[in-house]
Amino acid sequence: MSIKAITWAFDQKLDDPTAKLVLLGIADKYNEDRGYAWPSVERLAEMADCTERTINRKIVMLAELGLVQILRNPPQTNRYFLPTLTNCHPDTHDRVTLTPDVGVTLTPSVVQTIENDSEQYISFKSAFEMFWDAVPRKQGKKGAMRAYKTALKDTDADTLLTAMKAFTADVKVKGTESRFIPLPATWLNQGRWDDDLAVEAPQPHENFGISQRWMPKTEEQFKSRFDRMPNWYRQNRPDVISVAKEAGWLNE
Repeated sequence: MSIKAITWAFDQKLDDPTAKLVLLGIADKYNEDRGYAWPSVERLAEMADCTERTINRKIVMLAELGLVQILRNPPQTNRYFLPTLTNCHPDTHDRVTLTPDVGVTLTPSVVQTIENDSEQYISFKSAFEMFWDAVPRKQGKKGAMRAYKTALKDTDADTLLTAMKAFTADVKVKGTESRFIPLPATWLNQGRWDDDLAVEAPQPHENFGISQRWMPKTEEQFKSRFDRMPNWYRQNRPDVISVAKEAGWLNE
């Protein structure tokens, strides 16, 4: 047991109680002398009171967030490194290059520091929160975070944020119902940041022809507006007056 590791795990904000229990379970088995934990999936499932399948999903989630990195060691139990507590393999004293899905490669030449891991995670969380603030349909935040991390392999945070803001503006202009707005995870998984949005301009309200875009098409249209504001039309819309005279709607 490592009090330092458990304290660190308690301090992490995950918005996922089961994932938090899994992280605490790993931290509880963390060995400071060796620099990693190796609890079995069965043991973690017992501690978190859930199925082994759920444990595997939560471990993947923790790895994607950069909180846990895995050394897969079949047929033995996996080893779990906590990046903010470990930057080398204590058994060999080699630096560790870790990847969340396929395990680790031990190479003496690659240096992975605690500070870089921590800064990377903070930067990721900050970028995602800005993206989430721009989302028009705020549902499925945890799934959106995972999809966001995957999307960053193909594009950058600024592109995602700009595209989501444009998408939200498009939704507002069109008055799209919430049920027809894709969830943020779906939006990300479909690569919608490359969409070419044709934002429709809002139609002008009734304004008696004050808008320079309005021109009368019939005598009835002209008189219904001109008769209410004749002086204004004479002073500000000579083009309307000219059309009316040519059509014989106004004799002056």
